[in-house]
Amino acid sequence: MPADQRTAIAAHVEADYPSEACGLLLGQRRNDRVLISQAVASANVSDQPHHRFEIDPVLRLRLQKAAREGGAAILGHYHSHPNGAARPSATDRAGIYEPDLVWLIAAVKDGSLLEIAAYTPWADGDGFDEVELSENLGTTK
Repeated sequence: MPADQRTAIAAHVEADYPSEACGLLLGQRRNDRVLISQAVASANVSDQPHHRFEIDPVLRLRLQKAAREGGAAILGHYHSHPNGAARPSATDRAGIYEPDLVWLIAAVKDGSLLEIAAYTPWADGDGFDEVELSENLGTTK
């Protein structure tokens, strides 16, 4: 993920604190790698935004349509855990509906980002594996 997109996520999760912030991750899959090119902030439309996240379905549909027309694909999403850890919660495990998506979880304490971690859900939807999150400077070989 490019450094500027990580910075954008940090700014979003800090600005939305103490509510959970959320957004979608766009990019492409190359072999066994997921290359995030853009993080798109979403409104958290959950009726309990301090404890849950729900990405705006209108935004998601717009980005899915753009992907069908040749734009970047939706590869995952991000959300924050206000005053929590950058680890999947029981609520996150219960919310695995698309096991092919990457989950970025940002730990925010007192309005400041502490950590961002990346996970992929198990195929059976019963848990997550942590995956390496590296900075992509936009160069490939």
